[in-house]
Amino acid sequence: YKEIDTFYDIVVNASDDGRFMHIFCMDSTELHHAQMQMRSINHKLSMALDIANIIPWKWDLTNHTILCDLNKAAKMAAGMSLANNASLAVDEECYFSKVHKEDRERVRAAYRNLIEGHTEKVCEEFRVVSNESGHWHMEWVEAQATVETRDCDGRPLSLVGTSLVISERKQMEQELLTARDRAEESNRLKSAFLANMSHEIRTPLNAIVGFSGILASTDEEQEKQEYMSIIESNNTLLLQLISDILDLSKIEAGTLEFVHTDFELNKLMREKENVMRLKTDQNVELVFEQRYETCHVRTDRNRLSQLMINLLTNAAKFTHRGSIRFGYELRAGQLYFWVADTGCGIPSEQMGHLFDRCLRPAAPAGPGHGLGLGLLLCRSIAQKHGGGLLAESVPGKGSRFTLSLPERISGNRVSDVPTAYNSGFNRTLLGLADALPAAAYTVRNLD
Repeated sequence: YKEIDTFYDIVVNASDDGRFMHIFCMDSTELHHAQMQMRSINHKLSMALDIANIIPWKWDLTNHTILCDLNKAAKMAAGMSLANNASLAVDEECYFSKVHKEDRERVRAAYRNLIEGHTEKVCEEFRVVSNESGHWHMEWVEAQATVETRDCDGRPLSLVGTSLVISERKQMEQELLTARDRAEESNRLKSAFLANMSHEIRTPLNAIVGFSGILASTDEEQEKQEYMSIIESNNTLLLQLISDILDLSKIEAGTLEFVHTDFELNKLMREKENVMRLKTDQNVELVFEQRYETCHVRTDRNRLSQLMINLLTNAAKFTHRGSIRFGYELRAGQLYFWVADTGCGIPSEQMGHLFDRCLRPAAPAGPGHGLGLGLLLCRSIAQKHGGGLLAESVPGKGSRFTLSLPERISGNRVSDVPTAYNSGFNRTLLGLADALPAAAYTVRNLD
């Protein structure tokens, strides 16, 4: 027989005397097609809801029950399989117990306004907490709802709505907000940096230009020497400022290069001690605490010199009486360089910003304090070497900076100083420890 796309509903009934069968055939082709189309639409809708993580639900206001799978959102977001996809009728209190306590009252108020007729639709974002398989999960959910049926007086009998898992969207929103805040802060710091740099460059330039003009019209030798000294000092300041800016740009661009050579570390420290004596106040004692009789290392000599000069210069700026002591030691595969002073110290509220660009500790007014790039450069260069920078300070008593670099000893070429000198070194450290008690503020350890 030829297959046809026709469907019949057949009713068979026996006659009263039992001799005949009455057969009635009704053409139900259109009804069958409508049912198939309805099943296809329902299947596609169900798949779309599952793919989109949308959970439909119905709230029976008469029985105070909500028809949905409370844990489906958390299961789907966590990639867990659903053992039973059947809807669940749960008490409304149980439903709201899944809502995070900080969001619960806000969500209740939104639904209350919908039921009382103050709004026609609810659209709320809140967190849902679930304890599946002994593990707590928290997901962000966006719920939308409206009134489905009303009684003869217009009071709502049931609500229908959907819940959409939006955890990934919330995470993206937070990342965008964080990126925006960072961009705004970076732009603010850039503007502050340019403003400070413009002022700091103008100051030595004005001194150089001004005293150069006066020098040409002066005949007295003493005045010439004084003006030459001022010009030379401002030349050094301007050169250091430009050098710091260029080095910082190279670090941020990833183009800063290091040239490693072998050298004797004590000799380098003694050189820095002699250089800094000319920049230190007469009332300040500058001492290099030598821990080892000889120590040959392999690293970038120029960069290490730059680091020590920056730390010692920083100490000299804020120390006008007492002492500045510095040294180094080998410990746990690291070279530790330290600079301790008895200066004014750093206020605790400024310690968290100590290594920020353009932000420097409060200092007495006057020229020569720079842009505050020295510590930032020290930390950045130390990080490039695989080390770090630690700062400790007690306001009014002094500060201590500890620079760590990976140990690169040139062969077996380290020897301790005599025992008597070691004892003096240990006493010096104990004295520094007394000056910087355990309550000192530690900002960062970037080892």
